[in-house]
Amino acid sequence: MSNINTLPPIKVLVQDKPSTPSKYIIHRQQIKKKPHIQNAQWLFFKDYRWIPLDSVNHGKLEDAILSKGIFVDIRDSHFPQVPKVRVFPELDYLSYLGIRYKISKVLLPDV
Repeated sequence: MSNINTLPPIKVLVQDKPSTPSKYIIHRQQIKKKPHIQNAQWLFFKDYRWIPLDSVNHGKLEDAILSKGIFVDIRDSHFPQVPKVRVFPELDYLSYLGIRYKISKVLLPDV
């Protein structure tokens, strides 16, 4: 005969939600609402020079970094042969037809 131990029943505690959010929740919400850097420009290196990406893509790259994304697909006028270019902002490169191009984010001064 084997020894079988029976555990006592588990009691579930039900707590009412507080009417005001805790400091922890407020702090987490403030962290998530980081402002976008408006005075930044993304550039890629091609043909021995730095070329700015289209301005509509700057926000997409910022969102990818803030959300801890690995890559983002963008359309850019500098790459007309393909519908999308895959950009890896955390790894500082974009991939176009199997070729890696170095990218950089440049912070611009306030005007």
